[in-house]
Amino acid sequence: MNETMTAGQTATAFAAGRRLRAAEPRFLEILEFLWEEAALLDSDDLPGWRDLLDEEIRYRMPVCLTRRRGSGESFETEAMHFDEDLASLQFRIRRFVETQAWAADPPSRARRFVTGIRIWEGRGKDSYDVASSVLVVRTMDDDFRTDLVTAERRDRVRFSGEGAARLVERTIICDQTTIGTHNLAIFL
Repeated sequence: MNETMTAGQTATAFAAGRRLRAAEPRFLEILEFLWEEAALLDSDDLPGWRDLLDEEIRYRMPVCLTRRRGSGESFETEAMHFDEDLASLQFRIRRFVETQAWAADPPSRARRFVTGIRIWEGRGKDSYDVASSVLVVRTMDDDFRTDLVTAERRDRVRFSGEGAARLVERTIICDQTTIGTHNLAIFL
């Protein structure tokens, strides 16, 4: 079945429960988790980032469609730039770190700006739905050009029994229909 997300659909459509306020301790823990995740990726610490992933991770980036206002279709849910699980993410990380894949050697220099964070209680115990906006600024080699990627991220974060936050699900909804970067050999 071909499902699409509507153009007017907001992050609240995927959120299950009560919205957390910025002053709540759990909100601050998740905020710190997102900042730590961005710092690990910005410093190219892919093994460190992998440690933040839950065993059930789903990492997806649907293809963006351009449609007229009111048509109700703007994001494909079957055609994906990424549709990965833990095994495929671990393979990509190993490939980047150990084999020096040509697309990641030399590695890109990227900076992730995560903002507009909204958090709701999730469907499961200690599970939270997180919507954020991300801007990734990326340069490659000695090229003077800068790639910009903007997107909405819809995450599911779960806290373990030990209190550690783990990323269980990420859907990246890119603002561009044609992504103006040489490749997607980075994590958003």
